[in-house]
Amino acid sequence: MQTHAMAETDPADETSLRYMGWRIVAALFLVQISIFGFGLYGQGVYVAELRRLNDWPTGLIATGSTLCLVLGSLLSMFVSDLLRWIGPRSLVLAGVAALATGLVLLASADSLLHLYAGFVVLALAWVGLGTITAAAIVGAWFDRKRGLAISLTFTGATFSGILLMPGLVLLVEATGFRHALDIAAAVLAIVLVPVVAIMVRFPRAGERRIAEAVHAAPPLSRADLLRDPGFWSLTAPFAFAILVQVAFIVHQISILTPVIGFQSAGGAVSLTTAMSLVGRITLGLVADRVAPRRAAAVSILSQAAALSVLGLSTSTTGLFLACAVFGFSMGNLITLPALIVQREFPSNAFSVVLGLSIGIAGVINACGPATMGLLRDITGGYATPIFIGVAIQVASALAVLAAPRGTHAAVVLDRRMS
Repeated sequence: MQTHAMAETDPADETSLRYMGWRIVAALFLVQISIFGFGLYGQGVYVAELRRLNDWPTGLIATGSTLCLVLGSLLSMFVSDLLRWIGPRSLVLAGVAALATGLVLLASADSLLHLYAGFVVLALAWVGLGTITAAAIVGAWFDRKRGLAISLTFTGATFSGILLMPGLVLLVEATGFRHALDIAAAVLAIVLVPVVAIMVRFPRAGERRIAEAVHAAPPLSRADLLRDPGFWSLTAPFAFAILVQVAFIVHQISILTPVIGFQSAGGAVSLTTAMSLVGRITLGLVADRVAPRRAAAVSILSQAAALSVLGLSTSTTGLFLACAVFGFSMGNLITLPALIVQREFPSNAFSVVLGLSIGIAGVINACGPATMGLLRDITGGYATPIFIGVAIQVASALAVLAAPRGTHAAVVLDRRMS
């Protein structure tokens, strides 16, 4: 009876709603809404409004946006070091400060130098608030339920597109661009600072059964990983699959408008985003029971099939169905790399592997919109870039199924622990 009573109040029981790890998930869910809403989806608003207010060329403003995403990806490779040096709470609070400061700088930008400074600070926010940091913190709290926990955390990214973005547009229309971003920065700080200060931390002794074991093994270095075939079998397929995904997201309205009209194209975008949420929730329910590489291959192939329909069909119904299928896997391609890292690499290497992988992939992803736009200009339409994207995704789906055994990283780890 005493043993049973202890089990019911075990602070390390991941299946209990009272487990502290689920509060961490809730806090970082809010963080993901903020960074994706203001750091990614909001950039379309920034580009349009800054061009209107300052009469700057769209290309120059968009260059700042690209700089933000590329620099954020590169710097995020060092999240594991920052977590070790300053801890999760300080890192996330620094990210909140950078996001609020970046919004204020963009709101008051009156020169291109000022504009680029705002985008650089926004890039720093990605280091403290982005998916690598969130996955590393959540991953430290979970073992058996890590897949579900990470998937639920990343659902915040989808909610940002559904809830925060329309709210930002309404706020801009009501108060003007500059005031809207200032208000957003203030609300961001008021909401997130106390949540992060109170909630976000790594587990203490006794709060997670394997916490001590996680930190006992020596970590893998980035040099080890760059020589590891298993690392590249994870990084390369997702890098190119998400390159196609990002390119489609940016060009989706332009692809659909000539066929179904602007309003219907906007509806298709909303459907795509909503299905991304459905896909994330579905993956979260089964994440700890599926083989993540197989799930990734199926997801990528489903997007390839959807793109094929988008490249060939002129039926409104067919195009909407294709957008729904594409959207279902959209969020999961962000979540699945973390699940693969969890299964295939040592626990203490989680943030190093994920940070380096997503950092490299992020630089490649950032080239997607420009590449599709260039191919469209060269060929005179979207058909060729769409089917090049299909070929890339089929190759990526096949590549992600190839998981090398006896990889360099595993050998190095065994040698260090012996």
